[in-house]
Amino acid sequence: MPWCPKCKNEYVEGVRICADCGCELTDSLEELEKEGLIFGSGEEMEELLAFLSCNGLKSGELRFDETEDLYELFIAPGEKVRASRYLQVFQKEKNLKAQKESSAQEEPYPPEEEDGTGAEAFSDREEEEQEKESTSGPVYEAASQKAENFRSGAYTLLVAGIAGMILLICIYAEILPIRFTGTMRYLTGGVMGALFLLFIVMGILSLKSSRKFEGKAKEESALKEELRRWCDENITAQGVDSAIPDLPEAEEARYFKRTEQIRGMIANNFLNLEAGYLENFVDEIYPDIFGEDKDV
Repeated sequence: MPWCPKCKNEYVEGVRICADCGCELTDSLEELEKEGLIFGSGEEMEELLAFLSCNGLKSGELRFDETEDLYELFIAPGEKVRASRYLQVFQKEKNLKAQKESSAQEEPYPPEEEDGTGAEAFSDREEEEQEKESTSGPVYEAASQKAENFRSGAYTLLVAGIAGMILLICIYAEILPIRFTGTMRYLTGGVMGALFLLFIVMGILSLKSSRKFEGKAKEESALKEELRRWCDENITAQGVDSAIPDLPEAEEARYFKRTEQIRGMIANNFLNLEAGYLENFVDEIYPDIFGEDKDV
């Protein structure tokens, strides 16, 4: 039976549009189990969906709301806490990028006054921008994801390079009805041959990189198992909350306080963990500690 994804009303077979809110009906009730995360334009929501997918959140889904003329991003309840965290990172990076583009369009060096306050103001602004860049930081990408990216890129380059070399051989062997005459014969062949050879070399290097990250992925997997085992034995929701003075009432504020406390507890027992890896790991185990039904 068709269902409305917005008001969750059930309709008889054959009806495709909800009479109350104008949304297109879905064929399965299972699709309605996902929860709305954010509204926005189609381009922005597609960019956010790709960002979440690259960071391991695969349940994202875009739905168009004809009433609001906007797209809404839906996510599975079990991934909503992490999705909310990555949404804030996504928005922070977009804002920082917009600020940089706006600053680039302005005069790079303000006119200096006699007392030098213009140079000081520019220096202060430059320090603020550097501080923003250092606090935002890049989002952690797992070694397994890096290995997959390098592997897919390597296959693409190798196929393009080998296919191009075969094509050149067929042209110069006059198997194909394509002819180069005069100096163009050697110039075109040399440039294309060098380009296809570069594709092959880059493909081989990318393949080697993918194997290197595959080894790191195995190390990360073993480390994650050890971390999970330690967290199961030593971290509880009650223990985390009791260690936080003045625990806020707002769930979003609690989330940041709790994750900060958990990261500190883990870092005290596992030294030299990469900050991005630790943050990503804490986002993964947070629902296990405090329950998947607690959204940010």
